Amino acid sequence: MIMIAGAIQMAMVTNPGKQLHAKFVALGTLSGRTKDEIIAEVGPPSSVSGLPDGKTLLQWQATGCHMALRFSGEICDGITHEHVHQG
Repeated sequence: MIMIAGAIQMAMVTNPGKQLHAKFVALGTLSGRTKDEIIAEVGPPSSVSGLPDGKTLLQWQATGCHMALRFSGEICDGITHEHVHQG
């Protein structure tokens, strides 16, 4: 019974991350999309950082999910980091 309760609790804790990841998956290919397109679908990033050569790193985090995307100007170059809790 304790194991079942623990599994249910873990599922509840990681649900926001699973929902966030599902939004990214629904977008399909991220390369070539604009910041505005992505933000409109998944919400605002958790952090924004400047990178060399005028690029920008936008990151989204929710319990169980971390997505980091690199942008050249307003256009996404692609995913630099993707972690989704499996469980």
